Amino acid sequence: MRVSELIPRPKSKFIVVECPDCGGETTTFNKASITVKCLFCGRELVKPTGGKAEITGKVKRVLE
Repeated sequence: MRVSELIPRPKSKFIVVECPDCGGETTTFNKASITVKCLFCGRELVKPTGGKAEITGKVKRVLE
């Protein structure tokens, strides 16, 4: 048995979200517990839902 099989991996990830209005990128958590707004124009990008967050922007990449 390998060591990687014994250590549980988290199911949540950090993501980079692109704002559909201005194209600015913001790094956030996919299970965010607070509202995340674009740093440039202020548009709401991520809404908390109690589990996985509702993402209203475009997910550019997932950070491992």
